[in-house]
Amino acid sequence: MKKEKLIVHGGASNIKGLSPLLEEKQKAVERACEAVAGLTGMSAVDCVEKAAAALEDEAALNAGYGSVVQMDGRIRMDAAICTSESRYGGIIQIENVKNPICVARRLMEHDYHSLLSGAGAEQFAREEGFPSVSPMTESAMKAWLEARGDFEKLTYEALTAESNEINVRKLSTIGAVAIDKDGRLAAACSTGGTKFCYPGRVGDTPIFGAGLYCSPHIAIACTGEGDKILRRLTARRVEDEYLRHGNLQKALDTAINDLFTAEKGYGGIIALTAGGETGFVHNTSFMAVTETGARL
Repeated sequence: MKKEKLIVHGGASNIKGLSPLLEEKQKAVERACEAVAGLTGMSAVDCVEKAAAALEDEAALNAGYGSVVQMDGRIRMDAAICTSESRYGGIIQIENVKNPICVARRLMEHDYHSLLSGAGAEQFAREEGFPSVSPMTESAMKAWLEARGDFEKLTYEALTAESNEINVRKLSTIGAVAIDKDGRLAAACSTGGTKFCYPGRVGDTPIFGAGLYCSPHIAIACTGEGDKILRRLTARRVEDEYLRHGNLQKALDTAINDLFTAEKGYGGIIALTAGGETGFVHNTSFMAVTETGARL
């Protein structure tokens, strides 16, 4: 019999001088953990879905309600969920839903397609009974107007010309990993993308093996510079290292060091093993992360 556990994160960031905002992010992940902590006997996949949905409902976090706005003024969100029983569903660039993670879970349950994107993802959501809801917040709109003001013209070339500075100013994502009383594992991630995001951009969050991963051995969720995490397949790298030497923290440290060495990438990772061992790592100045019953 395994001890039920849940770890959630609200994103890793190198933004400095915004302590009230960062504290609100930490409080948001703690509220999400508390919302699920009392629901004993829940399956791991139900647990991560409910935790991720609670995080999506937090305006201070970049997922669901409060997602950052892409540079054309529209919010497009990504989310994915997976289990140790080889099940996975991902939603890419969906608009006008309250909880993208719930749409991803529904797609996974149908066990037909693994990924849906754009208009097709939104049509699927409507067919499944998810109402049309705008995730826009006043603060997200204000941030978009400020970001848009930095560019005379919205072109890909204009964005990439200042990529080094922009990367430091990007926001992050949310994630959850859990184990249930039967030893089943699950992972979930959701994001509104990044600040200064070209329309249609997709990062690591919904991609199995990049932003999240789950096997009978381990559940992993990543956050940070998604384009770089995607190229390094960071989530899968954690499992590879863990299976190599059986040391979870060493595996996490190796994966985050690889991200920085290969890409000069910043991010964070949470993980949970089949034995109930938990761990996290980040190479940023801040990461909002909480385990059930304890602030990490």
